[in-house]
Amino acid sequence: MLIKAKPKPLRWQRDRYSPLERQMDIFTAAGKFMFYLWWDGKVGNNSENIKRRRARWLVKTLLDLGPTFIKIGQALSTRADLLPVEYVDALADLQNRVPAFSTEAAIALIKSELGSGIYALYRDFEPIPLAAASLGQVHKARLHTGEYVVVKVQRPGLKKLFDIDVKAVHKVMRFCQRAFPWINKYDLDAIYREFFTILYQKIDYHKEAENAERFRQNFADVTQVLVPKVYW
Repeated sequence: MLIKAKPKPLRWQRDRYSPLERQMDIFTAAGKFMFYLWWDGKVGNNSENIKRRRARWLVKTLLDLGPTFIKIGQALSTRADLLPVEYVDALADLQNRVPAFSTEAAIALIKSELGSGIYALYRDFEPIPLAAASLGQVHKARLHTGEYVVVKVQRPGLKKLFDIDVKAVHKVMRFCQRAFPWINKYDLDAIYREFFTILYQKIDYHKEAENAERFRQNFADVTQVLVPKVYW
């Protein structure tokens, strides 16, 4: 009999992952990435194979560092003006290849948030997610009243993680501004503030639901647009 090994937790999902360890991991990854870019520019490295290999390393590293850096990678995947095309192409994978988290964790979070067992809340609940993204994943379910719904579950611990990352990314940004004067032509401070403002907003699912309801009401008379109902 073959027993499938349990996948190794990603770096940011480890138990007893201290803020200091987190900052060290972020600085190590950022330093290695900046060295690759500097070295390629310094020696005029034009090997596409090497760049592709480094781009794959970057994608794996961002996935390992978790939601904040997956979001950063997704943003960079649209910026061919900033990165070599090999990196941009590889980062595009982060738009649709983010791994799901465990069903056990999702069910535990639903129980904790809604205060009932999974089958007290739903007649049916599909344990395998329909899709996963950087901040959450969705499961198909059916209510006891018969309606089929999609349950959106946020990845556990995001607020705590963002609180650490917002400080670490700020330190990396300050270092880049001092070490690479040319980078100051980009308004990194404004980009940084906007990025983390939006990131924190994205984990407020109450606000997201309110926006979805408002959107649904605004397009109620437009037959070409279908907007899912929010089950509060």
